[in-house]
Amino acid sequence: MLGYLISCNTGYGQTDSVVSNDSVITDLKKDKFIFRNVRKDSSKIVLLQPSQKKEVELFSDPKLKYKQTVSAQKGMLERFFTWLAEKLFGNAGFESVITAQRIVIWTVCIAAVVIIIWLLSRSDVVSLIRPKPKATTFNFMDVLEDLDKINFEEKIKLALSDNDFRLATRWHYLKILFLMDRAKLITFASYKTNIDYRYELKSKNHQHAFIRLSYIYEYVWYGKFIIGISDYKEREIEFNDFEKELGV
Repeated sequence: MLGYLISCNTGYGQTDSVVSNDSVITDLKKDKFIFRNVRKDSSKIVLLQPSQKKEVELFSDPKLKYKQTVSAQKGMLERFFTWLAEKLFGNAGFESVITAQRIVIWTVCIAAVVIIIWLLSRSDVVSLIRPKPKATTFNFMDVLEDLDKINFEEKIKLALSDNDFRLATRWHYLKILFLMDRAKLITFASYKTNIDYRYELKSKNHQHAFIRLSYIYEYVWYGKFIIGISDYKEREIEFNDFEKELGV
């Protein structure tokens, strides 16, 4: 049964009253609860444990797949980068593997660019970019005859008969270009210059002599120096020696 307020102070002061019922008394002044006629739960709590046998039976069932051992396997590229990192840096740590990957990627990119440039240089695309060649003192754009049909010895003798040692020297130089082309050392083209052939010539055995003869040709023909018979004879020996060296 609910109790009632017994007494209280006027104003805003604390009350001394007690409110009660059959089971609880509340003392507002002491801020306490006093319980009467409280019943205790005396029932026994039993903790249920699953059957170990049943647990083993369930978890061993392959259809349920409760237990799986998953091991991550490295792919072919990952194994390669790991091997490369060990070879380059002595360890296969994360940073070493990343560095090895960057080295491979940049190497492949640079090689691809070089190959593309090389392929373009050997294709007809270059002709669209390269300006149209003009006849200069260094190339043989003015020679319209087929080299196979030119009698170089006759051309040289004709120039010598006119005492044109400069022209004779030029025919000597064109002759060695023709012989080098036949020996597959260079690829002759009328628009090419002696510098083009110098870079094209890969044979170390002939490079020094060819550079020397190119210098003679430039000096005599481009320099337009007047040379006498004695100077020509000395240069003629060098051209003849190089022709024998080519063996064509």
